[in-house]
Amino acid sequence: MLFELRDVAFHYEDGTPALNGIDASIAAGDRLVILGANGSGKSTLLRILAGLEFPTGGSIRWDGTDLSEKSLRDASLRTDFRTRVGFVFQNADAQLFNATVQEEIEFGPRQMGLREPEVRERTTDIMRMLGIQHLAERPPFRLSGGEKRKVAMASVLSMNPDVILMDEPFLGLDPRSQSWLLKTLQILSASGKTTILATHTLDLVPQVSDRTWVLDETHHLIADAASVDVLRDLGRLRRANLTALEEATV
Repeated sequence: MLFELRDVAFHYEDGTPALNGIDASIAAGDRLVILGANGSGKSTLLRILAGLEFPTGGSIRWDGTDLSEKSLRDASLRTDFRTRVGFVFQNADAQLFNATVQEEIEFGPRQMGLREPEVRERTTDIMRMLGIQHLAERPPFRLSGGEKRKVAMASVLSMNPDVILMDEPFLGLDPRSQSWLLKTLQILSASGKTTILATHTLDLVPQVSDRTWVLDETHHLIADAASVDVLRDLGRLRRANLTALEEATV
């Protein structure tokens, strides 16, 4: 298993809970969606999977090794994990900091110690794949929301991670950008990548996942099953305060 979560809990410093007793696992190649209403803890759970937060209770293992603040002090584990797990933030502005789009995409491969010819080749390939070659010399802060999302994804994909985590990836996208992202996720899955998306939007779940976790408003995991089965259980979706698309065919 890539990830194994055992009784994972997370409480903020003031004692407010964000996650309670999460037991679950994720295998290589999984297409997983984490569903939950706003405030259910799905973004916190995603950040724990990304090694940006750590459980205040329970444990998480990555590829058979404990994943914790202490374990990530080991340079070898930290390099392996950060190279193999990529995280696309909900707010692309929090992720983009270089002067141009090309420099943004080149940053990760350079930090991995790749030689310059390979850095340039990866950057060119990723820009071509995502159709953003024309943005290469543009500063990221001058891009549209959809363009920023593409550049943020490109900066992650340039490191060729095994696992791609995305927080609310469809939020605020226009129909064309949404269609682009769906196709990109399908390409990534077909290439064997593990994709994990946090969202509260139900209608796109069947297109981007085979399996779905549902968090309720008490921050418990109340479903871990095939996406088609989760979406048919309207009672459980209502209990999690998610809008049930009763007319959807799944």
